[in-house]
Amino acid sequence: MKTWVYLIIPVILIVFILGYNILIRIFQTKEILITKSLTPVIISASDSSALSDYIVITETPVPTNTPKPTPTPTVTPIRLSAQELEELFTRYANKESINTEKLKRIALCESGFNPYASNGVYGGMFQFSVSSWISTRHAMNLNTNPDFRFIPEEAIKTAAFKIATEGIYAWPECSKK
Repeated sequence: MKTWVYLIIPVILIVFILGYNILIRIFQTKEILITKSLTPVIISASDSSALSDYIVITETPVPTNTPKPTPTPTVTPIRLSAQELEELFTRYANKESINTEKLKRIALCESGFNPYASNGVYGGMFQFSVSSWISTRHAMNLNTNPDFRFIPEEAIKTAAFKIATEGIYAWPECSKK
């Protein structure tokens, strides 16, 4: 073998032994290196017994705010008198420039003016399906919660808008009468 090999092997062994001794000292003192904003900080493990068995080298993450969910309004049964219903029909028919009697005729035909009527996927005074309700309310830029189909004012407002924008033919059976 060449003589340089005999010189290199002891050097490698010395580096290995010194490196090993440094690692042993770190484990014996149980110090933890934590980086924060790229500035290292040494925390003694004796200060925190839960971390005494670990060596952690990491960058501290910056916490982000978790958005709080907007509470979904719940539907509370509303009892309206005939006069209050008449006022709602008139208000929203006038607002959308449609015939009040057509709006009332559809409500009578679909549910007998019962705001809590339900028939399979259809519900409310105007028997909106969930998909029809959501798309119409989205076009109105209002809350699309399908439970609102059962609130008389919301149902009348939405039906008046739908008639004004799409015509009375969204209710094929009741538009014939």
